[in-house]
Amino acid sequence: HPGEPGHRERRPASTVRARPGRRPGHSSTREEIARAAREQFAAEGYDRASLRAIAAQAGVDAALVAYFFGSKRQLFDEVIHISSDSPAPIARLLDGDSRRVGERLARLVIEALDEQDRQQRIVGTIRTAAVETGTARMIGDTFATVLLEPVVSQLGAGQAPLRAALVMSQILGLGLARHVIGLEDLTSASQEELVAALAPTLQRYLVGDIT
Repeated sequence: HPGEPGHRERRPASTVRARPGRRPGHSSTREEIARAAREQFAAEGYDRASLRAIAAQAGVDAALVAYFFGSKRQLFDEVIHISSDSPAPIARLLDGDSRRVGERLARLVIEALDEQDRQQRIVGTIRTAAVETGTARMIGDTFATVLLEPVVSQLGAGQAPLRAALVMSQILGLGLARHVIGLEDLTSASQEELVAALAPTLQRYLVGDIT
């Protein structure tokens, strides 16, 4: 009862304030923000994408983006980061005749670039790497050093760092030309056409003569 020791007056439910910016009842809000961020980073790059635009696309308050992800850089690192520790792609490359490893890698790259979620991550990273040395270093460390060099080493052709760097130059060049610049002959080409064109170069870089 009011006035009794320990009595605590309850506020009507309508006056209880929710956490600022939080949309009650939407458990998928974080995923919606992440999806919007990937699309914005892929379309605009890191510099031009803004937390306000990402929030607007996700239909939330900008404060909620910071609530879930912190800073813009933290958001970028989380939603764009491409894991290099999956054994499946490595096994796929090494499983089979080494004389066709270039074709397997070309197909893996083309399929990744054509799959929407992975394409957004890769394109967002490429756009950002063009203007941010830190992101460019991350690409080199993640792909060339961590993923490609061990694959090349297992193929036994020697000069693994150089071969990995040459392979990366082809993959990044294709991603830039087809999905960032949008060269018509590349955007209109089929997966099979691109695999056939890219495979011989990757084959030489992976196991062929590069001297």
